[in-house]
Amino acid sequence: MNNWHLYLCGISHKNSSQSLREPLQIQPDQLARANTCFSQIHGVRESLILSTCNRIEFYFTAGSRHDPLAIVAKFYESFCQLGIDSVLPQFYLKKDKHTADHLFRVAAGLDSMVIGENQIVSQLKDAYSSACAVKTAGKVIHRLFHQAFRTGKQVRTDTDMGKGACSVSSAAVELIRERLGELDGVKVLMIGVNQMIALAAEGLSAAGCNNFVFANRTPGKAALLAARFGGEVCSLDTLTEALSRVDLVFTCTASPEPLLTDAVMDKVREKISSTRLTIVDIALPRDTAITLEKFPGLEIFDLDAVKHFVETEQVKRELAIPQAEEIIGRKLEQFTYWFTHIRQEPIYNGLEDTFELIRREESESLLERLPDNLREEFDAAFRRLTARLLQMHIRASQPSQKTE
Repeated sequence: MNNWHLYLCGISHKNSSQSLREPLQIQPDQLARANTCFSQIHGVRESLILSTCNRIEFYFTAGSRHDPLAIVAKFYESFCQLGIDSVLPQFYLKKDKHTADHLFRVAAGLDSMVIGENQIVSQLKDAYSSACAVKTAGKVIHRLFHQAFRTGKQVRTDTDMGKGACSVSSAAVELIRERLGELDGVKVLMIGVNQMIALAAEGLSAAGCNNFVFANRTPGKAALLAARFGGEVCSLDTLTEALSRVDLVFTCTASPEPLLTDAVMDKVREKISSTRLTIVDIALPRDTAITLEKFPGLEIFDLDAVKHFVETEQVKRELAIPQAEEIIGRKLEQFTYWFTHIRQEPIYNGLEDTFELIRREESESLLERLPDNLREEFDAAFRRLTARLLQMHIRASQPSQKTE
């Protein structure tokens, strides 16, 4: 009898708002520590965290006796000092084959805000690399994600799923083109240095924009994009001066606090009053916290606005969905065949009971001689030690693999 499962617990743009997901977000510089923290929770054998603007998902194997949603709640309590009981009902839970099916659909772009988007593939690879770096991924996670990479690649190669605007950034550019018309001569301020900003700059450049200002907390990083697309560089300290000279702002940073606030916009009120200023905020958490009623010349689009726009822009990719699902079905069948057999291996099934038997045999006589106030504390320590040894044994069963 199998006593463990492959679980997925997650929350995404499909079942939650941007504001609900913001406190749950794991920033890139936190991901290594977050993976380590999650992997040390009792019951988790191997694991990986995926955290993007549109989804936060936990992929892990755990014993059948453990509640996967309780494990996620324990993680947030431990890592973020955050209780999530009120939002936990929003999380979806999938198991075994259904976990793989979901991930393959994510990799193929079928579960994205923009159907067929390409950025999710690099985000999956970053998440996988992070888990490998801190050795929280094991044989099952390795196989699962490599099959997902192959699935996403084949869907985009063999179907029309990847044609057109295939990222949140490119969809945001299409939205702005529809609202503003011709972009020739429009001066753009790009805040942040990351893939989302680079993709947006590519789209704007292709649409005729050739007048950029790149702003970042570290101006040297902004200079790299300025050299690539042409334009000026400024630091965040001179943000208001840059705002007074532009017509359009794209912002996407990892700042925990909003960069564009009422106080900041007050300093460029004269500019906004005389000519319209449009801000596209595709960051999570949001870079804007502005009371629009105070600034009549200001228009802001965030991720929810982009989502609303793309809902009517998906016809071509929707036509490719049946072909994509055929590919996903074949890849899922291959993984399920492998997964069914791997679950029978002693290292994955039954080893936990063996470790637990050894723990009891070696610790019970000692625990009986301890005073009551120490017995429970030592017993918990022995259990944690046994769980960590089991995790190490499982993760070491297959070396880390390079992403495809």
